[in-house]
Amino acid sequence: MKKINNWVDKNMNKVLIIFLFMQPIIDVLTAVMIHCFKTEFTIGVVLRILFLVFVVYYLFFVDKNKERKKSIIYIITILIYILLFSVNILYSKGMNAFIFELKSTIKTFYFPILLVCIYEVFRIKKNIIKPRFLKNLFIFYGLLVFIPNILGLGYDSYAVTKSGSIGWFYSANEISAIFSILMPIFIYIVLDKKNYPFIIISGIVLIYILTSMGTKGPLLSFLIIVLYYISKYVYISIKRKKYKKVGLLAVGVLLISFIGILVIPRTNFYKNIVVHLEFLGVKNVGDIVKSPKVLDHFIFSQRLSFWSKTNRIYKNSNLASKVVGIGYIDNYATDEVSMKMVEMDYVDIFYRHGIVGFIIYMSSFIYMVVKLIKKYFNNSKINNRNKIVQAYMLSLVLSVVLAFLTGHVITSPSVSIFVALIFNLFYNELYEGES
Repeated sequence: MKKINNWVDKNMNKVLIIFLFMQPIIDVLTAVMIHCFKTEFTIGVVLRILFLVFVVYYLFFVDKNKERKKSIIYIITILIYILLFSVNILYSKGMNAFIFELKSTIKTFYFPILLVCIYEVFRIKKNIIKPRFLKNLFIFYGLLVFIPNILGLGYDSYAVTKSGSIGWFYSANEISAIFSILMPIFIYIVLDKKNYPFIIISGIVLIYILTSMGTKGPLLSFLIIVLYYISKYVYISIKRKKYKKVGLLAVGVLLISFIGILVIPRTNFYKNIVVHLEFLGVKNVGDIVKSPKVLDHFIFSQRLSFWSKTNRIYKNSNLASKVVGIGYIDNYATDEVSMKMVEMDYVDIFYRHGIVGFIIYMSSFIYMVVKLIKKYFNNSKINNRNKIVQAYMLSLVLSVVLAFLTGHVITSPSVSIFVALIFNLFYNELYEGES
């Protein structure tokens, strides 16, 4: 055991880096297995669970930091909760539903377990992951969408009606979330290098990828990031009385906007909006906000409707299910059986895992957010000058917002891995900036 523990301690850095760089490969293999072999039990599930076991083992048996006790207690609490949840599922739904429910629960609780484990790893082994690594990872993901989309070999983003291709990935929601979360770090590094030919080429390729996918999330995230950097550049330029730079920027923005007006109507993104509006019978944009039903369908993709249905099921459930959750199969053993999620992460966590599960799950998330906010504002002068801090902050803000609006962020391991990582990178950067 001592030899094993020494090996784990010595190679933790390498294992973490290799595992992170394998993420796009794992996702591509998952897509191939699902499309070609029609199986949901994929290599991605196996590898991600093995990695989770590996970091938990590190925390319990290898990490020598005495302050890790809180993290150990937290993970034990999660395991006790999962046991109680499983007992309730076995009692209320039986063994036939148990495997699906347990698998879904592990996927959901992957994030908080990984969040605290990486937190403890980074206490000892700081500066393992550099921003450049995340930039390269983003490029890798981008190529696995760009190349197949250019060649017409990518998988469709939507099953019916709408246009778009997500390259060699399976889930449009998940790959969209990954792009949105890693994008601020990629854009920060590209802009910071001030290599203008590379900036232009990267911008064109990135916009092609985002518009060819046909999904709203990544493109809106891109616009938010660009607006943030433009606003910051204008503010600094005016403060330094460099008005010529502001004028040149304004000309550039107008030129790009004009090109965008000509190009966007030809993209899958625009075509999908038109198809959606025609389906809803919307003739004027103002009609969207007049009808709650249309607003729900167009903006939230019927998530508010699913929320209402799930809330009704939760209200009609017994006390045990209200406390530990109704699980992932609604109306089990009835003619109305359903496995449709709301796809708003915080809402799904509450209903699927009840009051107790929600409190346990969100405690680590809220703890980290509160600590980050306090740390950031306690050192605001230093942090405002630290560009990578701004990139991490943007990434986490997008993660928190997307988790509510589109889901598949903190409840999906392929995405939540990066949320947990950036949370801890941001945390470390704030503490490093202080010293």
